This record gives sequence, structure tokens and C-alpha cells, in this order.
Amino acid sequence: EEERGGPLPPSLIYATAAVLEGCSFVNGGSQNTLCGGLAELARQQRGVYCLGTDFKAGQTKFKTAAIEYIRTMGLTPKVVASSNHLGNNDMRNLATADKARMAKLRVKHDIFAPWEEDIDHKVSVMFTPMINDEKRDFVEYTSLGFLSQTHTMVTYTRASDSVLCVPLMIDAACWCDYFSNRSWPYDDVAKALAYLFKVPEGGAK
Repeated sequence: EEERGGPLPPSLIYATAAVLEGCSFVNGGSQNTLCGGLAELARQQRGVYCLGTDFKAGQTKFKTAAIEYIRTMGLTPKVVASSNHLGNNDMRNLATADKARMAKLRVKHDIFAPWEEDIDHKVSVMFTPMINDEKRDFVEYTSLGFLSQTHTMVTYTRASDSVLCVPLMIDAACWCDYFSNRSWPYDDVAKALAYLFKVPEGGAK
């Protein structure tokens, strides 16, 4: 534990057990479960995959669509400032564990990485127990238009965080079963299912 900088995450133990049993593991949360060793172990099993990280549901999925919409208006997105709060276990971990918080913010900040553009993406997260699983998300998009004039668009979202993720869980399970029965290569499956995640890992990068 001292060599790796802390105790072994329970999710990594669960993921390892799943792979050894011949079951695929999907990391729908934001924790840093997936690692090189786990991926290599999965590659040794035929038709077993380790996918993730963090389901792209709700506001995060809308953000990527909103950026494309802004571009179709002839604008250049420059700043995306987001504030979200809820009271589920995911947000509790952010409030109490530094490593979990860093993992979540890494995921949230990296969603625009594929564009390789200068988008200043800032995220603020808060744990509010009374809200429970009903996510509240406020996002301001600032862009530059003709003659560098600024354009600002604001969105507000309220939704059950868990309900948004359930269809993605079903999709992931069905696809893993489909690809496993056909023995698709690990990296090909990771790329095919990258759309499900905020930060695709492994062969999907």
C-alpha cells in the first residue's frame, strides 16, 4: 500500500475478480479503477473487456452537443463554466476523498480534450445531502463571434443522476455480451463503446 500511495480500491478488487471469472467490467463511475494491469489481465481472457471511465449522461453529454451547436452558429467557444450539486454517494466521495475528487475533476475537465482547442473549461462541484440523487447543473458558455464580440448562453438542468445512467448500463451490458460472443478484439470494443464514457480509457483513447 505504501508503494502505490494508499490502500487498494475496493472497485479494483471487484474488477479483478470479475475479469478472472470471465466477466467484463464497466467503470461507469468516476473513480480511477481502470489501470494498465487490469486491462492486460482482461486481454488475456477471450471476450472479456474493461471499459470506462464515467458514463457520459445528462449535462456532460449535453455540453458536448452544445459546443457543436455553438460552432454551427459561426461562434468560437472559449469558456465553459459549470456548477453542479447533488447529494448522492458519488458527490459524497468528492467531498470527503481528495483522490476521488481529483479523479472526478479530471473526467469533467477532459471531456473537450478530443477537440484540441483552447476551451477554458471550469467545473465546481458541491455535496448537498438534501438534494439526494436529483442533480442540479448550471452551465454558462461564452464564445467569440464576428469582430470578437462575446456571446453567452446559459443552461440549467435538473434530473435524477441514476436514472440518466441506467440506459447506458443496459447498453454497455448488451454490447459487451454481443462482442464477447463474437470474440471481438479488446481495443476494437473499447473504441466502439467510447461514446458511452466521458473519458474513454485504454484502446479507446
